[in-house]
Amino acid sequence: MVGENFTLLFEGGRNRSLFRVLDGCIVLSQLLDDGRRQITDVLGPGRLFGFTIDGRNIATAETLSIARIESLGDAELHATNPAVASELKTTLHRLQTHATLLGRKTASEKVASALVELSRLFNRSGVPARLSFHLHLTRADLADWLGLTVETVSRCLNRFKREGLIDFNHPKTMRVLDPERLEAAAGLTRQRAARSAHPQN
Repeated sequence: MVGENFTLLFEGGRNRSLFRVLDGCIVLSQLLDDGRRQITDVLGPGRLFGFTIDGRNIATAETLSIARIESLGDAELHATNPAVASELKTTLHRLQTHATLLGRKTASEKVASALVELSRLFNRSGVPARLSFHLHLTRADLADWLGLTVETVSRCLNRFKREGLIDFNHPKTMRVLDPERLEAAAGLTRQRAARSAHPQN
């Protein structure tokens, strides 16, 4: 068991182990040249972290909640493990998706996309039509993840609340009232339509 706001790994530090998230929320981040933090991924239960290049961590790993972490041992021994290969594919896909989000989406689409993703990671109700989840990320964390200012994140969240897409009485507790409209606000319905129009062989 690891406490909230605990740094598990430091970017550039040496590490030989992979880790699995059993419970809780972990964020991976990198520091920009000017000292700003860029969150590169948000990990929930089942995700792996601790991947390295030349034995050095590619990102800092921090807990945003009380978390349970499992050490899987020497990373090199897992290089041919199918589960690790699958996780690498997942990580690559998420990085590509996040690059699109940062580069092409509007501020509103970015915040809506984040809420859709986090609701899927941390939905507590188990009922898709009535999503309720603990928002582990602060407004500042969301800003660091989405490449926005804290003020812009707060403005988008308040607008979504006024429009009846979401509701929150506490900054850390979020309810999705209209999943379909939230997905539309995230631009996800357009993406699905585009994939349907151009199916892969």
